[in-house]
Amino acid sequence: MLMIMHLMQQVFIAIRPKQWTKNVLVLAAPLAAGTFFQLDIFQKSLGAFFIFCGGAACIYLVNDSFDRTMDAQHPVKSFRPIASGSLPIGLALAVSLCLGALSIVFAFFYGLAAGLIIATYLSMNILYSLYVKRIAVLELLFVASGFGLRAAFGGAATDTELTVVFLFVISCFSIFLAGCKRLSELISHDSDSRRHVLDWYSNVFLRNAMIVSSCGGIVGYLVWFVQSSNINLFLVVVSFISLLLATFRFFKLALAGNAEDPTAQILLDPCLRFVAIMWVGSFLGSVYA
Repeated sequence: MLMIMHLMQQVFIAIRPKQWTKNVLVLAAPLAAGTFFQLDIFQKSLGAFFIFCGGAACIYLVNDSFDRTMDAQHPVKSFRPIASGSLPIGLALAVSLCLGALSIVFAFFYGLAAGLIIATYLSMNILYSLYVKRIAVLELLFVASGFGLRAAFGGAATDTELTVVFLFVISCFSIFLAGCKRLSELISHDSDSRRHVLDWYSNVFLRNAMIVSSCGGIVGYLVWFVQSSNINLFLVVVSFISLLLATFRFFKLALAGNAEDPTAQILLDPCLRFVAIMWVGSFLGSVYA
């Protein structure tokens, strides 16, 4: 009995519930459309959120299984259940298979598009773990695509139309965050403990990628608000300034090698947490006021 409880605990740790905050992006489309608080949309959004949590948990188990040898040499990742040997790889893959299958089945209840998006997310991430993670730039786009697919899944699950500008903004900031992650890894780890694909990147390249993608996202954000109607101009200005400050803060953290886990930084960094709260409040106020 104690062994079963221990394994269940290790599985729970391995599916990284702290990382599920990324899946809040599933709610982005209905929130931006101003329909999130309608009862049927609200219920669909929450269901979609938990479905994507299951899909993401599946991928975390797959990634850790494939990367267990490299993770065992990492100063932090070596404590993960699979890398440390606390969770047998066979059990991890079995749980992963169940979670992946369930997430696809439940996603199709939301429609063909939602099912195909979650299947695409799982397929791309498995392909990433097997092969793409070794290919510079392409692997960066695969990492960034995870954010975009979350937003697209939320739109499909709630029958919310996704505009070109919305997808453009999500894509740009997804690339920016992926660049922050890679730049932090490049700066904070030596060649022996970091992922091999980082040998193909340079500090200058990643910084330029972050600058271009963040500028594109900021311009797209302004265009999206300009195209919107019945918005509160003051709150739009506050949300824009908040977004700028958050971008600058992420850039600074990346240059210091402290943005390897962007999600954790939003929760742990006081400055970033304050700016994030200010942005969420002003953004929702500008949409729902």
